[in-house]
Amino acid sequence: MDKTSLSISMDTERLDALNYYLLKEKTSSLQKELGRMVEELYEKTVPPDVRDYIDSRGKKAAPPKPKVKPPAKPAATKPAPVEASS
Repeated sequence: MDKTSLSISMDTERLDALNYYLLKEKTSSLQKELGRMVEELYEKTVPPDVRDYIDSRGKKAAPPKPKVKPPAKPAATKPAPVEASS
């Protein structure tokens, strides 16, 4: 499934403080937390049947790669019969 980046604005000092405490606690990162929250919002907002449909489209297996056959070996050539010289 293709991914899209999100962009939000936040006061720089608040963002710095948030990053500091997330890293200090070593429990998570801002990227992970935002991803988790967006996923929760998606599951809360989008109806289950729509989520199932989207998931089924994203899990379609890629078409199998065609098997490449090795080049055919040339037929063994028989040596020309040697004529006996008299």
